[in-house]
Amino acid sequence: MTDTTSVARPQSQSEPLVAPFAGWLVHPDWAERVISRAYDNLSAQQRRALVAANPYSYMNVTRSREDLYDNTDLSHQDLAIEGASALTRLLSSNAFSPTGRPALYLYRLTHKQGMQTGVVCTVPVRGFDDGRIRIHENVHDERADLLTAHLQGVGATSSPVAMAVRSTAELGNQLFDITSSTPADLEFGSTAVRHQIWTVPDSHTEQLAAAFDHHALYVTDGHHRSAAAVRALAAEPDNPVLARTLAVVFPDEQLHVQAFHRLAVDQHHRGVEDCLTALDDVAEVTPVFSAMQARPLKRGFAGLYLGGSWHQMELPPAVGNGAVNGLDVERLRRSILDPVLGADELGQPGAVDYVPASLGLDELARRCDAESRVGFALFPLSVRELMAVADENGLMPPKSSFFAPKPRSGVFLRVLGRGATSHLPAS
Repeated sequence: MTDTTSVARPQSQSEPLVAPFAGWLVHPDWAERVISRAYDNLSAQQRRALVAANPYSYMNVTRSREDLYDNTDLSHQDLAIEGASALTRLLSSNAFSPTGRPALYLYRLTHKQGMQTGVVCTVPVRGFDDGRIRIHENVHDERADLLTAHLQGVGATSSPVAMAVRSTAELGNQLFDITSSTPADLEFGSTAVRHQIWTVPDSHTEQLAAAFDHHALYVTDGHHRSAAAVRALAAEPDNPVLARTLAVVFPDEQLHVQAFHRLAVDQHHRGVEDCLTALDDVAEVTPVFSAMQARPLKRGFAGLYLGGSWHQMELPPAVGNGAVNGLDVERLRRSILDPVLGADELGQPGAVDYVPASLGLDELARRCDAESRVGFALFPLSVRELMAVADENGLMPPKSSFFAPKPRSGVFLRVLGRGATSHLPAS
């Protein structure tokens, strides 16, 4: 069935939407040491502890300033040099092996909520401009610039941008046929989340790639990595390696969304009572006894943490039409964060920070207490809400959704032939 909200590939565009790549895979004997959890799944403190304890974790390659105990004034280029050094250590240890041929891969995550199977591939960076790949979130320039420097200086990518495609019976049948006919090439993880990797046989590759023709892809996790790919190609428009970026595409019906909670700084430096009064002037705020009572159970409500106490808050009505304006994250930004707290989420670095729902409300409260911030616990969006925003070319605030579980870093390498891989052929 044709999806009327997707777009056909422009006739002038010869590059495929989904394509195989000649990547490298982590050696099974190294998987436990190298493969690392997604960056957003860990706090800065957890990331610091991880890289200090394990020099072979792929997290060493992708560190940012807050992941370092010292040298926090390092430039983006300095951090890229550090990442290249960590990648060189992995390559010298033969932690990764080249697959020797262009291939697609299947990545399955099995967890208590169900199972999701995605196609690991490369996608065209120009697809972000021509409508074939759609985004729904704004980005912070600081983070996007760091990841651009990473692309330009480290020499490989290993964290695929996660995307969704509208589910079809054709795609589902192909994924089932491949995974049911052969055992996985690699398995790792835990009883909570089991990760499995299959190499797609040559006989299935062309047909599987063709299943994505005439459909749009939607970025679900990795907007900053997407922005970095666009910026890197803009800096080197004739570089064929930078013309594509690593991605994993899941059928949308298999995905699960969690909220990204907000921690905002009251830029007016008011005391707890004055700040609470200002919030109560624009939203209905009700004190509650615990985080459990404050946890929002439906759209339009948020938990509020301020001065050691929890409250339930009904968000002000939406301002304007359009899919994005009705979302809780946008209602919070436009009616509370900016006008009441003076915290410009889009233009003021550090005014708003984020805690994924997976870390729990206790972590939100701990961070608020330690950093004198105001906490907002939000109800999660749905996948189809995100797609509706993207179809309208709308943009939510950064970190508006948290997809879990996430594919991990350090499983694949797409070699870029520069930095630590300047001596290797690009893939």
